[in-house]
Amino acid sequence: MPTTRTTLAACLVLQGTTDTGALAPALEQDLRGLVDVADEVVVYDTADHIAPGSPAFAATLHPAVTVVSGFWADDRERAQEAALAHVGSDWALCVLAGERVTASTEELRDLLHRATDVPAMSVRVDDVVRGTHRSARLLHKAASGTRRTGDVPEVPSALLTVRQPVATTASVPRQRGVFDRV
Repeated sequence: MPTTRTTLAACLVLQGTTDTGALAPALEQDLRGLVDVADEVVVYDTADHIAPGSPAFAATLHPAVTVVSGFWADDRERAQEAALAHVGSDWALCVLAGERVTASTEELRDLLHRATDVPAMSVRVDDVVRGTHRSARLLHKAASGTRRTGDVPEVPSALLTVRQPVATTASVPRQRGVFDRV
């Protein structure tokens, strides 16, 4: 058993239109689900998606959630790095609006505790648009800025899976392709 607890954050990058009507119901569910999995949730909002008085806004009032206003500028890596700059945890899981995370958190933390020299790990993503694939979505903060070369170790699907439900795909079409496949 680890002597210190490895911490996990979730980074949710919101890009695109300020039309919060379509995104808000899914966003509230996203935030509540991520709080169940991660120690902290950083929302990098590039278009004021979280309006005061909305259910999504109410979900951001959880003490583990931090909302950061930013800008998109058609640069995925810059937006991801800007979100990661606000993470205090050891590891960060990068997700998109509408995605659901399933995790066996204590086993995942144990795996991450042992992966001290790994800059990133790939996660199974069940995406209704691009199909099932692996993506380097789990990033080690201590190795931030390290170039990922070669094979990226995989997190077993039993420990962590990200899926994009069909019902949420129509409301976030501009976010497809934000993260690279491995």
